[in-house]
Amino acid sequence: MGDNSVVYWYSNLEKHLCGYCKNPNGNVSHGMWAKILSVEDYQNLIDRGWRRSGSYCYKPLMNEICCPMYTIKCDALNFQLSKSQKKVIKKFNKFLKDGVLHKNTNYQDCQDSISEFVPREIPVPAHVLDKEVVINCEKNEGDSSQIAAPSVSQVTEAVPGTSSLPKTGVGADPSKPPCKKAKILRMERKKEKLQKKGIVFEKKPVANEQKTLEELLNETVPDSKHKIRLELINTSRRSAEWENLKQLEFELYKKYQMCVHGDPPGKCTMESFQRFLINSPLQNIRFSRDSELGFGSFHQLYWLDDKLIAVGVIDILPKCVSAVYFFYDPDYRDLTLGTYGSLREVEFARTLHGKISTIDSYYMGFYIHSCPKMRYKGKLSPSYLLCPETYHWIPIEKSLGKLEVSKYSRLDKVEAVDENLCTSRDVDEIKILYNRKLVLFKQYKRKFGGHDLFDTIGRLIGQKCAKSIIFIADN
Repeated sequence: MGDNSVVYWYSNLEKHLCGYCKNPNGNVSHGMWAKILSVEDYQNLIDRGWRRSGSYCYKPLMNEICCPMYTIKCDALNFQLSKSQKKVIKKFNKFLKDGVLHKNTNYQDCQDSISEFVPREIPVPAHVLDKEVVINCEKNEGDSSQIAAPSVSQVTEAVPGTSSLPKTGVGADPSKPPCKKAKILRMERKKEKLQKKGIVFEKKPVANEQKTLEELLNETVPDSKHKIRLELINTSRRSAEWENLKQLEFELYKKYQMCVHGDPPGKCTMESFQRFLINSPLQNIRFSRDSELGFGSFHQLYWLDDKLIAVGVIDILPKCVSAVYFFYDPDYRDLTLGTYGSLREVEFARTLHGKISTIDSYYMGFYIHSCPKMRYKGKLSPSYLLCPETYHWIPIEKSLGKLEVSKYSRLDKVEAVDENLCTSRDVDEIKILYNRKLVLFKQYKRKFGGHDLFDTIGRLIGQKCAKSIIFIADN
């Protein structure tokens, strides 16, 4: 589909701060820096638990990491809207209609479930490329469903002058019939009046047609106060228009990081923003000569009239839309934009399926069951977790029981095997760029050895990628 992937492998394990439990060395991962990465290779890599941050690709060491990170995806074609997700869309549509932003006085209730990547400098050898590389780990702001309700004592302590609990009531009067809803009472009165007139009362069946995700998201009302428009930007193109948009995006990103995540101003630089969310090793390839769409890395811009209020950073791959990051204007946090953005990205994956039939999923990054605040990703239904040993997709509802017992678990059946397992023969055929010449590992190892290292590489990247990725040698 594109050029060969070219990467530099980091032989030492990377140990850095865990963004979930704050263990200073708890996040352990293998890593490689990608100079070029085909979308096919990256698809195969994320289907083995890999993830990219800028040009740096990393795979958590699941059986050693403090908070195991399971790759999660949603079946976009069979996506089922929940009541809370419908509520988010309707709230957004109501805002577009009347222009009134209803502020939520409880900050936690309007918190979005946001993934934060914490950058860490990874040195790139000079002979590979004289640039810095970033590794990132996800962190999440909790959603309201995970927040415990305050106890009665906590409530009374918060009310001035309240020193004791309220008196216990005597309960309902058992001699009286239970209260009925006003709607039922009206129905009974209507039925009684019709019966006195000799008319048989028949309740009309209620139509139970559920609106689709697309219908809800794209509902339009005449004379709406606001309009929402989504714009897809290919970030690999260095046009003057994109340079202007990049500056606008950066200002939004800086505001988001400082307001939502508390980053100091000095941490939010254009250089780090570009390295983290703009630079990508993925090769952009159009679906066809006639299409403006294609595979690669993109930014999806959310315009409220003429104002940029959110940006979704995504990768379009042969089988999926993969979410990289989402940031928004904190002034609109009451619209639950993180959830709204994820629903828009599910819709986008469904739209792309009509053009490329193999695209059928929405990848959400990592699911961390040991961190309750990160479990929100499982709310997109139906969702699947990647087994860390066989690399098969397992329905999340079948995995939760195992994860309750042990934070690291083989999710698949005992008899299941890894069909993409790299054999010793596959390892021997791995391509190595040495002294500007392309050699096979079976030739390279006669002079330099490296059996253990390349056996590890083969096991981690799998048979498919072992046949296509070229590794830059240190020597």
